Amino acid sequence: MKKRYLFLSLSAFVAGLFIKPSTAQAQVNLKSISVGASYWGPSLDYWNERSFLTAYNNDQGAKLNGSIMPTAALEIGLVKGLSVGGRVGFWSKSVSSSLSSGGINRTEKFTLSIIPVSLDLKYTFEKAAVAKEGEEAPKAPFLTPYIGVSVARYFVNNKFNRQVTTGTGSVDETQAGNNYGFQVLVGAERQLVKKLYLALDVRYHLGSYN
Repeated sequence: MKKRYLFLSLSAFVAGLFIKPSTAQAQVNLKSISVGASYWGPSLDYWNERSFLTAYNNDQGAKLNGSIMPTAALEIGLVKGLSVGGRVGFWSKSVSSSLSSGGINRTEKFTLSIIPVSLDLKYTFEKAAVAKEGEEAPKAPFLTPYIGVSVARYFVNNKFNRQVTTGTGSVDETQAGNNYGFQVLVGAERQLVKKLYLALDVRYHLGSYN
């Protein structure tokens, strides 16, 4: 499969609800289990890579815009502020068109699916809660920021379908590839209630596949 450079110039915004178990006595402990949703937009026009009909949309082709990607993650605390975790998501987008050229009618559809699986190393700037005068219990910080880096594996599947209604040349094929990539992230979390947190972060993806 021809090498294709991926998506990796747009940031992804992810918001998730974190359920934090009680802190263990040992340094290594289960820190959080989370689900979330991120907006992710690949940077390349895969439709133009696969379609032979270049006249579509005034020679522009059809763009694969960003869409919502559901995610799930697990985080394990190592030492104060430092943690590792795993994260997986599923992203899919389709473009299609009905075209006529030289008396031949064709309908094309292209679907791209990506499953990013990442191993995260994260540092959280934890600040100890301090009780104000007259308060019985200390209040948690309004926001707790964090930064991190990830090694990711991107599993990519693309499906191309062309139906020719007035001639030959129909195509229905699927290709799959995968490769490693990297991510950098920055974000913050806020405690909503006991053991329940809301987080928002921005991730920058960089990678390719064959």
